[in-house]
Amino acid sequence: MRKTNSLSPLGLAVIILLIFAILYVGVTALQENREYQKEAAITPTPSITPRTVRITEDPTKPTSTPTPCILQVNSIGLEVKTLQKRLKELGFYAGEVDGQFGQGTKAAVTAFQTQHGVDADGIAGEETLAILYSDKAQTFVPTPTPSPTPSLLSTGSSGEEVKTLQRRLKELGFYTGEIDGDFGKGTASAVKLFQQQHNLSADGMAGQKTLALLYSDNAKQIVITPTPQTIQVMAGALPLLVNRDNPVEKDFVPADLVDMSTYCDTAVVKIKYSGTQGVREAVDALMEMLSDAKAQGVTKWQVSAAYRSYSAQESIFESNVREYMKSRGLSRTQAESATLLTVALPGTSEHHTGLAFDITVPGTSMFVGTTQQKWLHEHCWDYGFIIRYTDEKQDITGFMGEEWHIRYVGTEHSLNMKNSGLCLEEYLQYVKQ
Repeated sequence: MRKTNSLSPLGLAVIILLIFAILYVGVTALQENREYQKEAAITPTPSITPRTVRITEDPTKPTSTPTPCILQVNSIGLEVKTLQKRLKELGFYAGEVDGQFGQGTKAAVTAFQTQHGVDADGIAGEETLAILYSDKAQTFVPTPTPSPTPSLLSTGSSGEEVKTLQRRLKELGFYTGEIDGDFGKGTASAVKLFQQQHNLSADGMAGQKTLALLYSDNAKQIVITPTPQTIQVMAGALPLLVNRDNPVEKDFVPADLVDMSTYCDTAVVKIKYSGTQGVREAVDALMEMLSDAKAQGVTKWQVSAAYRSYSAQESIFESNVREYMKSRGLSRTQAESATLLTVALPGTSEHHTGLAFDITVPGTSMFVGTTQQKWLHEHCWDYGFIIRYTDEKQDITGFMGEEWHIRYVGTEHSLNMKNSGLCLEEYLQYVKQ
């Protein structure tokens, strides 16, 4: 007997329930879609900005002028690209035209607003965009860098204003020291020289008049035009030149000599030989210089030689000649030639002026390469001294380099000589032309 398959009442009920569930879901989805379409018809899709812009995308048609909107940081899209392109055309924007309103775009908008007298908030609103896309839009004009604010700078001043002052003086050739922001003797001398050459009151202080001229287009490069000196032993207005071609008389004695062994502060400098003399003005400048060196931590200074009389120079010269004859077996003529490389003939030595000093370090014969020698060569010019003899100028001066030998000529001349690179012979020949 064949057995017939048939659904049980329970199975039939399950199938009916499934059919009803499917119909319910379909009807509900259809109804929700109709509601969505109805809502979409009355509410447009919002843009990322509060208001929208319509731009012609057809490449065959010209791009339309954007309708005013508000574009700000985090805005994106075609409106931002158009904004960036326009700002770039005018020179305010240098970034990528990527349609992303970032800090670069904000900075460009702010610059545009500032130049056009609009509230510079970095937001491209209706007023900003109206000007931007009009004929009134201007190309970018860089804002000039303001000149330093005039003030009074003098010895003891420090900071960025002093650094700016030193840089400007260095550009013009008046200052050769370090740009350290400290208004010291060197800076004061440079300011004074600038004032002298620009017909200002030469007080060495950078006041409003000095600074105004210094930072203007009327400021001139340094010119080697020395001003009169007041040292008694100087020939007229210029430093006294003593060399083989310009000897002093046998009875020459400079005025206003002081005994350095009692006149100078032994806490600052040691005077090697009792009774050593020098011209007061030069000795005062020397003490000021060495006191400043001490304040900067450079100590242990010694004066080994200063003023020499004609007879003293005769003794030194003769002693060296005899030593060469004895130790090297030279003839007198040969010994004199050898001696002349380092010792001047009587009457031709700078030490006769009382303005020359041999600087050494106590307790040692070494001076070249010492801290004292380096400081002296860098700073002596600011106190009116020069390095009188250098190897580079031997053919002119007739002497080999003497790093320890300094000569006082006054800051009006020493700074000119440092800046020009001239030795005393060259310098005097130049200024007398």
